[in-house]
Amino acid sequence: MTRLWAEGEPIDVVSDATQTPCTLIWQGQSHQVHGIAKRWRVDMDWWRGRIWREYFKLTTHTGLLVIVYRDVLTGRWYLQRLYD
Repeated sequence: MTRLWAEGEPIDVVSDATQTPCTLIWQGQSHQVHGIAKRWRVDMDWWRGRIWREYFKLTTHTGLLVIVYRDVLTGRWYLQRLYD
């Protein structure tokens, strides 16, 4: 079972110079990134209301397996999926 936030749950992220997440801060807890399984970009609907995101499927040292994304236009980070 997974939890999905279709529009994303806002989170804070500490990232490196390439905008790769190093630490997630969610619900007041810090989760260091242990490994990144996949990284991809989505750039669509530029003619209506652009959606431009960079996604990461990653694991944390606390045992989370999640999908997070950075809105490239605003720089904000979101948690989209949490795997059980």
